[in-house]
Amino acid sequence: MTATVYRARRQPLVSRGATSSQASVSLDKPKVMTAFDNLGRTENLPDEIAQQLRARILNESLPPGQRLPTEQELGAQFGVSRNVVREAIARLKLTGLVETRHGVGTFVCADLAMRPFEVSHDDLLDLAPLIHVHQLRVEIESGAAALAATHRTRAQLETLQRALKRVDQDSDDWQAAAHSAVDFHLAVAHAANNPYFVRIMGHLSHVIHNAVRTYRFRNTGTTRIEEIEAEHHLIVDAIGRNDAAGARQAMRTHLDNGMARYRKLLGDL
Repeated sequence: MTATVYRARRQPLVSRGATSSQASVSLDKPKVMTAFDNLGRTENLPDEIAQQLRARILNESLPPGQRLPTEQELGAQFGVSRNVVREAIARLKLTGLVETRHGVGTFVCADLAMRPFEVSHDDLLDLAPLIHVHQLRVEIESGAAALAATHRTRAQLETLQRALKRVDQDSDDWQAAAHSAVDFHLAVAHAANNPYFVRIMGHLSHVIHNAVRTYRFRNTGTTRIEEIEAEHHLIVDAIGRNDAAGARQAMRTHLDNGMARYRKLLGDL
């Protein structure tokens, strides 16, 4: 089997008080213990390893049907124990990316198209996948808003109006506003009266919540929050008057503006 090179980003652990001569001696010894330089706590190691393996599976550096290196081999490459590797593999099993064949080994699933739908939190850490998730949200949520305009009940419109009121009331509290903003978008999905919109929006809302919290934290008290509130009202107004085209466009404009603001925020961080 062709060897796979993993982006472990490891550094030898040298105590802060070590002298240069001590450091050089330690480097001449076998690297018994290593650590990822971007992790502050060891319990994050399984997630880090799972994410690196996941990336290679999705870009087919590890193609469907490929047998993964053994736990011992992966442990040596990443500089971690077999238990850490085992936890990382367990995470990949839960998302349907790998399967274990008793007595044979762990393999990349042959039919990745049949795995459960998943958007990972890690997909929001880099700009390219973040844009892809945004594009997905635009098409799903603008469609849900259009359906809500023609399929919503009076009770669902009242629920949506209450959700809108909570977003407005929470505008000065970034943590509460993050929750109420996500609830508002879920209320639109419910008003579409299509259970599949509710299910996929439930998953996406769980993933994007941290991004919403970050945005609210950075912008609470600024005119940008007022702009967001105005966009929310345009969405509800269009749904209230049964204007499907208007609701679709209002949601699309809201999400596109949000992405533009968030990209600027990333540049400011």
